[in-house]
Amino acid sequence: MIVSKDWKPNFYKYEKVRRSGRYNMIMEARQAIKACDISSREYRDILLNYNVYKRYVEAKYGTIDNFMRKHKKCDY
Repeated sequence: MIVSKDWKPNFYKYEKVRRSGRYNMIMEARQAIKACDISSREYRDILLNYNVYKRYVEAKYGTIDNFMRKHKKCDY
């Protein structure tokens, strides 16, 4: 179940902030949302469906690292 049509750039932004370790993605959600530069609705959808997105990315790209490297070049 992919919730949003724009899930790839949003997931990339979310994952980039999550990997930075700067914020607790649940307890400091307000700050993390600003850092991700996505709407609170999009953030909530990614947070609730993270495992679905992760499995899709792993199936298509092999690893999340491969996904991140591929989409780093994109202008989001």
